[in-house]
Amino acid sequence: MKVRRFLIGVVLAAVALVSQSLANEPRKALPIAAPPQPSRLHDHGNHVNHIDVWCSLETRCDIQQYVQQMGVCGLYVIKNRTVRVELYHPTDICEGGKNGIDKMYGVASMAKSLTSTLLGQALAERYHLRTRAEFEAIVRRSVGSFLGLRNRMTLAESYSTVSLDHLLLMRSDIQWREGYWPAMLSDSIAFDNQVRTPPRMRSLIGFASRYRPTRHRVARFNYSALDAAMAIAVTRDVSFLPPLKAFEKGVWAMIGAAHSASWNVDIGGDPIGPCCFKARIDDLARFGDFVLHKGQGKGIPAAWFDLATAPLKSRFEGLGDESDAADASCRLGYGYFWWLRKNRSDYFAYGRFGQFIHIYPQDNVVIVQLSAWDTVPVSSHARCIALKTHDAIVQRLDR
Repeated sequence: MKVRRFLIGVVLAAVALVSQSLANEPRKALPIAAPPQPSRLHDHGNHVNHIDVWCSLETRCDIQQYVQQMGVCGLYVIKNRTVRVELYHPTDICEGGKNGIDKMYGVASMAKSLTSTLLGQALAERYHLRTRAEFEAIVRRSVGSFLGLRNRMTLAESYSTVSLDHLLLMRSDIQWREGYWPAMLSDSIAFDNQVRTPPRMRSLIGFASRYRPTRHRVARFNYSALDAAMAIAVTRDVSFLPPLKAFEKGVWAMIGAAHSASWNVDIGGDPIGPCCFKARIDDLARFGDFVLHKGQGKGIPAAWFDLATAPLKSRFEGLGDESDAADASCRLGYGYFWWLRKNRSDYFAYGRFGQFIHIYPQDNVVIVQLSAWDTVPVSSHARCIALKTHDAIVQRLDR
């Protein structure tokens, strides 16, 4: 009887501990407040509604047909901070209700580019960095050198010895299976279940400690949500503020966001670095314009953006599987959580199912495309078709 009572007591104590933990757990997403003064995007109503773009790699079509055929929820283009294209799919193919300027759109892997920018802000503030040489020197350091002692020791056989440069280039050499199929072998699903989605089972550091280097001699490209998540861990231990607050007071304020946003968080309340941001389409364009102008002199040095998006030859090595061999304009590289195009100056943030913040520095154009390729049948070349369409839009606006 005493043993039975003891066991019941242990079970009740465990249940109480779990219940208390869940009660203290943050919500799935936390809000990001807009700054008091938004930056203005000009809209004189002179939108271009008919542009000859691409509906396949070989077939041209009108932009209105492109929006319908390619499942584009919203297409928002600014040139010189003036709205030139604004089109929305007439049906609610994207979750969250009717498409339009007032809709909060969920952002998937495009959030990695937000994470890159937030980390650049934190490094610049902590180490008083201004020049590209200073940034290059700091990112050569190991991830562990930025972490507190406890986290550094926990990750001693994992991320602690990876250089920050390799982490940001998705060349950490840490074993990771990004794909969602087969589910039993998917590290992304494990991350979603244990770190991202309530009830969260593990901290980011605890989860990451399970993953080991592959010991390849050459740092190979391996697209990894965990690499982006670890960039937030570095930000947390480097920043003077918690990462979400640092983003709100820093990047989100610097771009002059007109609206609030939200970001999914882990058990500690820190942003999920690889995904899960929600914002309005015009604020995503403001972010793109902020990056296009290399921080607009507002706190993140231009040198960070130069380094993050530099089309270095080494950044295109080993990305054959990410490129589309069917078209030379779709040969891709990867910077600091930004996608690059070979022999071109433009670059873009990309999220699955057709999400883009595409930046054309030489043309002063930002294209935001939010699509639902999971709900409409699209070609296996859909990303390349989108890139070619964006090029056609820029060419039309340059006339």
